[in-house]
Amino acid sequence: MKIGGVLFAIRPFYSKRARFFLFLFKWSSFSRKEKFSSFIECFFSFFFSAYYLCLQRNLLNKSTNVKRAMRNENLLSFLLIKRRILKLLAIKYAYSLIVLCGISFMACSDDDPVKKNPYLQTSTRAMLKEVVEVVFNNIDSNTDITVDFGDGTVKEGKAATPITHAYTQSGDYTMLVTAGERVVQKRIRIYDLLALTEAMKQFRDADNKMVWAMTHRSHTTDKTIPENSVSAVEAAINAGADVIECDTHLTSDGVVMVCHDQTINATTNGTGDITKMTYAEIQQYNLLDRNGRVTDEKMPTLEEFLKAGRGKIYFNLDYSPRTASTQEVMNVVKELDMMEQVFFYCNSSQKAEEVLSISKKAHVYTWAQSAYKPLVGLPRNYFVQYSYAPDGQSTPIGTAVSEGMIPTVNMLHVLSGLIPEYDINTTYLDELLQIYPEVRMIQTDAPEVLISALQARGLR
Repeated sequence: MKIGGVLFAIRPFYSKRARFFLFLFKWSSFSRKEKFSSFIECFFSFFFSAYYLCLQRNLLNKSTNVKRAMRNENLLSFLLIKRRILKLLAIKYAYSLIVLCGISFMACSDDDPVKKNPYLQTSTRAMLKEVVEVVFNNIDSNTDITVDFGDGTVKEGKAATPITHAYTQSGDYTMLVTAGERVVQKRIRIYDLLALTEAMKQFRDADNKMVWAMTHRSHTTDKTIPENSVSAVEAAINAGADVIECDTHLTSDGVVMVCHDQTINATTNGTGDITKMTYAEIQQYNLLDRNGRVTDEKMPTLEEFLKAGRGKIYFNLDYSPRTASTQEVMNVVKELDMMEQVFFYCNSSQKAEEVLSISKKAHVYTWAQSAYKPLVGLPRNYFVQYSYAPDGQSTPIGTAVSEGMIPTVNMLHVLSGLIPEYDINTTYLDELLQIYPEVRMIQTDAPEVLISALQARGLR
């Protein structure tokens, strides 16, 4: 947009067709909040361009008069006209310089007036016991800050240091923030779900015998519900699952979608590669249930998918090795204030490092073997994933537990044809618990059945 603003200022030097396409390019790059300021910019640019055209016409007329004077050999007229031309040229270039400087200044200035003034920065949503930070930006660092969090807690501090608080009761609260002479109110909703940072601490408790159930592709035993759908999120919550695993891909126009495959062939009544399709093109088709019947549901965006379970269930986002990038997935999570409700699955140490480089607060969830190495020694507790198969192909746990990782295990039909789909073989479950006695989460296609079996063994 900035480059477009500068180019637009000098557009009189281009052809009419070039000017038109330059205008279209510039306008298409605007965000909504930039529309007004950009309209003013365009108005003045058109004004000066019109003036420029008038100058050009005057110059043309004067040039014609020069030719006539030369033909008539009228020296005095020639000199007078030449003087006028030079004067018009000076005005022309002076105004061009003014336009360039003015538009460049507008293009390079901060379009967001909020950022130029003191403003409050904090979450609007959070989990139970999640650490909420309150920061007053663009204000003297020595300014006294007082925050009434609305739950009876009042804290004081300086603008230079974030003021933090963890709510212990769910509900809607109004924060009252006083910064010098400024008083600002902020609404925040606290969901009845423990922040992951706090929930993960429980797995270090020797008396804690609970094993979480993670549902694969948000499956339940109800095959009339499409996988990785909004209705599947609701079904997983009702089944009692603790975590939903889902997969992400990026459309050609930059929308993060929830789908296991890179194509829509297996899960919708259409065909095509998600990465080569726009969001609108994908929305032309409907999801299939797991019996192959067409439903009324559309493939959800990651935002829609997460919103369906916000404050109710945790999510494990499989973006690696899927086509959505770490940054794109994390942007969605941050925008929804759901960092304490989401695991970021990484199949390599490079991906784990990438997540942590973007946010140290992220909950990284890695594949076994060496992928977890960047997590060793960090203050958080982290899950690391292994696989169970009754044919002897189970992933060895190695040194991960001794290095501080908490093991989770896949118990999925896709890993071995011996494991029944949408069912739990109790013999295999007992074998899994023997091989992985430290396991604290099991991934399954039948969460309700697994939960019942874990309850019978005193693990829920």
